[in-house]
Amino acid sequence: MSWIKPSLKAQQIIQELQIRSPSEIDIVDIAMVRGAYVKEQSLRGCEARVVRKGSQGIITYSSSIYEEGRKRFAIAHELGHFELHKTSQMILCSEEDMFVWKDDISQELEANEFATEILMPEEIFIRHIKKPAQPNMETVRRLAKEFSTTLTATALRYVQLSLEPCAIVISKDGVIKWYKKSNSFNFHVKVRDKLSKSTYAFDYYDGLDLPDIPKKVPADSWLSGDIDEEAEILENSVALTSYSVILSLLWINEEVRTKYRDNEDPDREPEFDLTNPITPDGKRWRW
Repeated sequence: MSWIKPSLKAQQIIQELQIRSPSEIDIVDIAMVRGAYVKEQSLRGCEARVVRKGSQGIITYSSSIYEEGRKRFAIAHELGHFELHKTSQMILCSEEDMFVWKDDISQELEANEFATEILMPEEIFIRHIKKPAQPNMETVRRLAKEFSTTLTATALRYVQLSLEPCAIVISKDGVIKWYKKSNSFNFHVKVRDKLSKSTYAFDYYDGLDLPDIPKKVPADSWLSGDIDEEAEILENSVALTSYSVILSLLWINEEVRTKYRDNEDPDREPEFDLTNPITPDGKRWRW
């Protein structure tokens, strides 16, 4: 593990290079300046790798990666290993390693946090979020284009920095896999549950087109807990067909009330700890 916070290390590099706009974030040049040569090559068994010898290194990414945003993230991820994990002489990374966003401590998570900060620096990214900042996938697409990043990585960064109560949810094969939320999103999403038929994400698997703009859905179709049946939130889902994944941006644009059982005091504290990542029935609230 690294001794320095990954995002702080990336911020230091951004400051040293005096980068002030997305167009200046040339990840290949940044890696070269830091002592890591970048090359493309046919790879077997990994998406990308970094090899180190002393203060110098070689970052190699697979020639099978066609999307520019994925290439840039792979390079930034390996640069994260190069900067943070100096005792390792060689690190091989799979595609799955670049989707490690769980709340644990691992080298892959650290490399992803570094990559996120160096490709989408907080100070620069926030300036590019137009106000009023009503969460929607069109905004995420615009930011992904400006920063030359993948839609998924951009959406995760967006909810991380948004002041609005919003979350990004990944669903695959009709099941909610994991999610990330903004600090003001005070609910848990139904991880590992099948998609509700009341969601637009489910409609996609039913062969229907996804709306281009956020649409209201029942809050309890996404949120865990004793949610009022009349409560609604906004959903804006897009299909990532090459990954067989649905990316859903959820936004709580009005108060979501909970319903209370007979004789239950609405002011009473919940019987379980919402900060605990494990639910009373043994499920993981969030990834």
